[in-house]
Amino acid sequence: MGRVREVIITSGIPGAGKSTWIRKNTNPYMTEVFSADTYFFNSNGRYHFDPSKLGEAHSSCLKNYTIRLLQLHNDSRPSGDITLVVDNTNTSAWEIAPYYSLAQAFNIPVRIVRIIAKPETAFSRNIHGVEKEKIQKMADRIEANPLPPFWNVVEVPAGE
Repeated sequence: MGRVREVIITSGIPGAGKSTWIRKNTNPYMTEVFSADTYFFNSNGRYHFDPSKLGEAHSSCLKNYTIRLLQLHNDSRPSGDITLVVDNTNTSAWEIAPYYSLAQAFNIPVRIVRIIAKPETAFSRNIHGVEKEKIQKMADRIEANPLPPFWNVVEVPAGE
C-alpha cells in the first residue's frame, strides 16, 4: 500500500518563504505538494494570480488533497513512503483544520511548519502582489490567534 509518512502543512504570510522551505527540506521524489497556487497556472505553465478566484483555488486544493489521500489509502501496490505537503498561507486554525482532520482520520502524523517573517521582508518577496497592509493584517492574525497547543507546530525563522 502507498503509505503517507507525514502531512506537512505550511503556515505564514505571503512572501515568508513557505515554498522555499519546502524545496529545501523535502525530497522532491517522495513529496507531493498541494497548493491553491496550482489553480492559477494555465496549460502553458504560466502563473496568473486572480484574487477573485481565491475561494475556488482553495476548494480545488482541498479537493485534490482529499482525493490523493483516498487514492493512497486504497492503493494495495507496494510503494515508498510519501510526504504530502499543503503549501498555503494557513494563517488561522480554521484554514488548517480540514487538512489536519483528514490526515488524523487516516492516522497520518501532521506537522505544521509556521514560517515567521517580518511583514516588510515578506512584502518585498511576495509574488502575488499582495498589498503591504493586507500582509500586515495577516501577520497580526497569526500573532493574535495561536494554534491549538495539541497540534504539532514548529516555528521556523524566514530564510531557514
